[in-house]
Amino acid sequence: MKTNSDEKKENTSENEKPVVSSGQNIAIIIGTILFPVIGVAMGYTFYKKDNPAAKKVGRNWLILGIIMFIVNIFIVSIMK
Repeated sequence: MKTNSDEKKENTSENEKPVVSSGQNIAIIIGTILFPVIGVAMGYTFYKKDNPAAKKVGRNWLILGIIMFIVNIFIVSIMK
């Protein structure tokens, strides 16, 4: 049976620090738009973690990286 102090410890450890800060998230998104390999690498790294929040962020970065690769290939093929 969990006591109130056990529940408070669990909540504070979960709410203490987010897995990815908003600044880091924005930086990775901008970096992915400029260089898609950043999103693929960071997305894969975070997607392998056990934390569900890290998996969600990693999946988003991975998808954005793949989309930006396709967009870059499309733009380069149009320019020829």
